Amino acid sequence: MKRKRILALFLAAVSCLSLAVSASAANTPNRKATDFRDFDRTAWYAEAVSAAVDNGLLYGKSSSIIDPNGDMTRAEMAAIINRSFGCYKTADISQYKDVAKSKWYYKDVALAVQMGTYNGRSSSSMAPDAPISRQEAMTVVARALELDYDAYAKTDLSAFSDRSEISNWALPYVRAMVGADYIHGRTKGLEPLDNITRAEFAQIFANIIGTYIVSKGTYDKDIKGSVLIRTDDVELKNLTVDGDLIIGCGAADGKIVLDNVTVKGRLLVWGGGTKAVYCNAGTNMPAVVVARVDDAVKVIYDRDSTLAVIDTIKTRITERAKQNKETEIIFYDVSGLREAQKQLNAIVADSQIALTAPAHLYALVGESSVKAEFTNNSKGDTYKIEIRRNKDNTLIADTFELAAGKSISSLTLLETPEFGNVDCTVIVTAFRDGKEIGTLNTELTLHVAYLWSKEVR
Repeated sequence: MKRKRILALFLAAVSCLSLAVSASAANTPNRKATDFRDFDRTAWYAEAVSAAVDNGLLYGKSSSIIDPNGDMTRAEMAAIINRSFGCYKTADISQYKDVAKSKWYYKDVALAVQMGTYNGRSSSSMAPDAPISRQEAMTVVARALELDYDAYAKTDLSAFSDRSEISNWALPYVRAMVGADYIHGRTKGLEPLDNITRAEFAQIFANIIGTYIVSKGTYDKDIKGSVLIRTDDVELKNLTVDGDLIIGCGAADGKIVLDNVTVKGRLLVWGGGTKAVYCNAGTNMPAVVVARVDDAVKVIYDRDSTLAVIDTIKTRITERAKQNKETEIIFYDVSGLREAQKQLNAIVADSQIALTAPAHLYALVGESSVKAEFTNNSKGDTYKIEIRRNKDNTLIADTFELAAGKSISSLTLLETPEFGNVDCTVIVTAFRDGKEIGTLNTELTLHVAYLWSKEVR
């Protein structure tokens, strides 16, 4: 799985954000990066920023400024995550005295706190206007992705000479981001205390393309990279997602259906209600994480999807998600099916008929003896063997038995054969301790000619 694609969804989205106070001209559709006077078409970021603008991801801060080298603020980053996931429920943030209700970002900070991607820099300070550091940005993205920090606790950071600069509070998140292959560092290292620029986010997005699904409907084409669904009433059908499939908060209480979908990464559920998220028709993935915090959600697997994943899937409901008592991951009860299958497998394995038999016999016109190699390869079963002519179901030779490990090399036909071919069926009945345990039918053709070479006969 190309996990680093997911980061592009978030980090590229950073470049999408323009301040609420920006001039309306900055958000005019179909603008080009070259429309902005501070865009340098020879810079390292040119292709990435141009692609971000062309795709409507990156807006200017004014009608003439794109600010590719500008630092991203904590408030801007909060808005990015909220927009990416379609957040809509706010938390009480009255404790943060530096987040004024009159500011454009007041609601975005409240949304981010509710989702759990943001904490204050202290119990009373959020510092919304401060630039966001790289380790802070990694923390926000790791929280949005609901990475398993314990799983990455032993991630080796020795390749980064500045690893000692990582704050203790940020270390689990940085380790997770590096371990999940989302972050590779800058030229000099991780530079955890440095700020992140708009162009850097655009570059990450250009390197690793992700997909947003923002419109209701059915989708049936394979999707490269990770996908984020942020609306309800979406059906994915007969496709493969080459990455993670993230159901954003914007799916709210709506219905999401995955019908014969293969997800190579995780299914991460922030939205979708008790209506619910349905995994049908053999839908499968290696892991599912349920993270919705604002209300209950159910992820329901039908019989075929349960059978496809039940032995291998890793499931996790986050601690905050567990607070909604109705939230659950529901698998079809396949215990009876699995027991029946085990018994059937045992019967098949136990009753397997191991016989070497010819598909063709070669006889001479008028002669009743024919070369025929039959071998019982079992360890303890006895086989009764009949060869019947398909035309009228009559025996062409006497029925015979082979004990375990025994064989014969010739047969005597009941009637002297005439020229031509005779289609037959070999019926093998296996017995163990005097009891019949199974049968096997194979096809055989008796070829009759006036002369055969020695090699054939």
